[in-house]
Amino acid sequence: DITYERVREFLFHPFRTTIEGKTRKEILKIEVLRWHPDKFDTFIHPKIRDGQWETTKEAAGLVARWVTRLM
Repeated sequence: DITYERVREFLFHPFRTTIEGKTRKEILKIEVLRWHPDKFDTFIHPKIRDGQWETTKEAAGLVARWVTRLM
C-alpha cells in the first residue's frame, strides 16, 4: 500500500544517495516536479505496459498528493 508514512520514509531515507547534502525543501521541490501529473504522464506513460496505465496513474497521483502534503 502507498501510505503517507511510507512515502515520507522513502523520500528521506538516508540510503538515497540522490538526496545527500540537500535540504528537506530541496528534496520536496525535486519530488513535486518528478511526480507532477503532466511530467509523469509524459515520461512514464510510454514505459508502462498496456492495461496497467490507469493503476499506475492512480498510484502516481496518490504519491503526488502525499509529497504535496509533506511540504
